[in-house]
Amino acid sequence: MVAEGIKEKKHTVTGLTPNTEYTFAVSEVIGDKESEKSESITVKTKYSAPVSVDITPKTNNLNVGGTKNLTAKVSPDTAKQTVTWSSSDDKIATIDTNGKVAAVSKGQVTITATSTDKGDVKGTATVNVKQSVTGVTISPKSAEIEVGSTQQLTATIAPDNADNKKVTYSTSDDTIAVVNSSGLVTSKKEGQATITVTTEDGNKTDTAAITVVPKPEPDPEGGA
Repeated sequence: MVAEGIKEKKHTVTGLTPNTEYTFAVSEVIGDKESEKSESITVKTKYSAPVSVDITPKTNNLNVGGTKNLTAKVSPDTAKQTVTWSSSDDKIATIDTNGKVAAVSKGQVTITATSTDKGDVKGTATVNVKQSVTGVTISPKSAEIEVGSTQQLTATIAPDNADNKKVTYSTSDDTIAVVNSSGLVTSKKEGQATITVTTEDGNKTDTAAITVVPKPEPDPEGGA
């Protein structure tokens, strides 16, 4: 027998976690008395529809061979947080299913995170891949010059497509030989000095040995 006078009522429950099962039962409270609870019902909450995806960091600079982890945040918070990752050019940088970027070669790529719930909701980030310096070679490796003369040294950066090819030169003894910013050595007096070239990127070095010898004595006046 169905009780008379019972009216259907709607209740809104807030603060529930998405994709979670909840069990509910109802009872009526009159004064200080509560009726028996109704038969329970189990429901499972749904995810909210995704609206946007934000990747952090948005701009990333890596050297060839380097890696970096990116994070994707789907909005709102109650939306499903899973995304698929992709790179605009795997020859420059790849990205795995966990958001880890691996730099392959010099260039720039766009990384995209796409909501698994809605394919047209996605976010992007930029990855700039630079080629770091792996070594430097100075030429010539040794030279013998007279007091007061000069010798031009040349630094070759490896690899050839390195982004930063700036170098500095230094001498082990500036009383014997000095060197300018272009690698031009000027001898001062007899002796030996080591010229070192150092790359700005990576502090790679190489050296050249400079031997300064006296000028030849002029022939005596009237000599044979």
